[in-house]
Amino acid sequence: MTATPLLSFDLDRTYPAPPERVWAAWTRPEMLRRWACPDPEWLVSSCEIDAREGGGYRLLFGPRPAGDTYRETATYAVFEPVERLVLDVLTEGEDMAEHSHCTVLFLPVGDGTRLELTVEGLSDAQAVENMRVGWTWCLEGIAAQLDAAV
Repeated sequence: MTATPLLSFDLDRTYPAPPERVWAAWTRPEMLRRWACPDPEWLVSSCEIDAREGGGYRLLFGPRPAGDTYRETATYAVFEPVERLVLDVLTEGEDMAEHSHCTVLFLPVGDGTRLELTVEGLSDAQAVENMRVGWTWCLEGIAAQLDAAV
C-alpha cells in the first residue's frame, strides 16, 4: 500500500509596515479577527488568542449571518516574537477537516516586512488549492488591516 504524499505550498507578501505591526496582526485578537476570514463575504464570529508558545488561537468563521460554519484551532509550536510562528492548525466544518503545519516568517526589508508563509501537510491537491486561495485572501486582508491602522 502506497501512502498519499502530504502536500504543501508557499506564499509571501511584503507590507509597508514594520515587523512589529505585522506580528501584531497575527497575535492580537482584535486584529486577527479582521483578516483571518478566507472570503471577503464571510465574517469571524469568535476569535480567541493565547499568545505564547504552547498557546494558540481559535476562530469561528463562515458565511453570514451566523459566521460559524468553520472552526480553526491552532497551537503555537514555536512562538518567537516578531520573527517566527510555527502553528499546527486544524480547520474543520460542514464539508472538511484538514490538518496543516504553518510556518510564518516576519523578515524586515527596508521600512517594511516580508512575510513568508509555508503551509505543509495537506491531504490532497484540492486541499492545497482551497487553502492556497484562503491564505491568499488572508494575506490581502492583512494588507487592508495594516492600511486601515495607519
